[in-house]
Amino acid sequence: MGFLKNILSNILIIIFLSTPVFIYFFVHLSNEIRKPLKTYEDNIIIEIKNGYNSKNIFKVLNKNNIINNKLIYEFGIINKKNYLPKYGQYYIKKNLSLLEILEIFNNGESIQHKITIPEGLITNQILSIIEKNKILSGEIDPSFSELEGIFLPETYFFTKGYDRNDLLLRMKSEMNKELDYEWNNRKKNLPYKSKFDALKIASIIESETGADSERKLISSVFINRLNKNMKLQSDPTVKYGLEKKNSNQIKIIKRSHLKLDHAWNTYTRKGLPLTPICNPGKKSIRAALNPIKTDYFYFVADSKGGHLFAKSLKEHNINILYLKNKNLIRLNDNKSIFLNDNNLPLEKPFKK
Repeated sequence: MGFLKNILSNILIIIFLSTPVFIYFFVHLSNEIRKPLKTYEDNIIIEIKNGYNSKNIFKVLNKNNIINNKLIYEFGIINKKNYLPKYGQYYIKKNLSLLEILEIFNNGESIQHKITIPEGLITNQILSIIEKNKILSGEIDPSFSELEGIFLPETYFFTKGYDRNDLLLRMKSEMNKELDYEWNNRKKNLPYKSKFDALKIASIIESETGADSERKLISSVFINRLNKNMKLQSDPTVKYGLEKKNSNQIKIIKRSHLKLDHAWNTYTRKGLPLTPICNPGKKSIRAALNPIKTDYFYFVADSKGGHLFAKSLKEHNINILYLKNKNLIRLNDNKSIFLNDNNLPLEKPFKK
């Protein structure tokens, strides 16, 4: 009995003596994980790679002199509930505490890189931009090169090491969302059998003009022509098809090019080209599905980045004469109520 009492007494003494030590270390560690770290003097960028565990992350922090004490590091993790660090590049400001750094990892507040895809590029041009980006990773699936018109031009944000194919899938998904929205809000009685038909016209609009004020006007011309079963006669469709078939860039469209039949030539064939001819932006998609109602069937590019529109071939030829010879009289019935006056010539040619 006395033996047991001695054992119990010793245990109580140990517990009693240990409690202050335990409390001291607990308080010490609690303070250490909350106070600003002075082990690194400047802001720093570190990278946590995909698949890194707690041990790997400590090695990264230790290598960059952010935290050198593994006990403090482990205690900090214990104090973070549901701690699940995300991979990526992180910008670590100076004077942060260990808990603040772990919170950044847990929230995935990594550095966001961006890539901007301009409107009107063909798919191979987009793939080239993505391939050359050194922040992205992985090889591009070759099948993407056959998908014309389905990638939405936009600015996309991503973290270091983001997969190129995942980015392309995001761009494809964003195009589907945009096309679905505009399709569901389109004007009635448009001559499209599917959303893909609308995408084809949007790509032609994108290739024909960069002027926002003209997109819906140009759309109206193509809609009017489709409704009258007229050939679209769009130069960019000819250029796209020839470059796709011959892999040679064409700088100037010649009259002889217009006669070379292929599945995209809207001079030799009625209806729509086989596929879109570029990857159109949101404004061109909107224009294709919400055109202005006009009586225009023709347009010709002017020298200022715009176009002159005409209701008949006679008017169209007058516009061409004006642009070629600069024979001027005052504008009358050719003046469009849809165009801003600043974008129009003040005078037009006289047909003798």
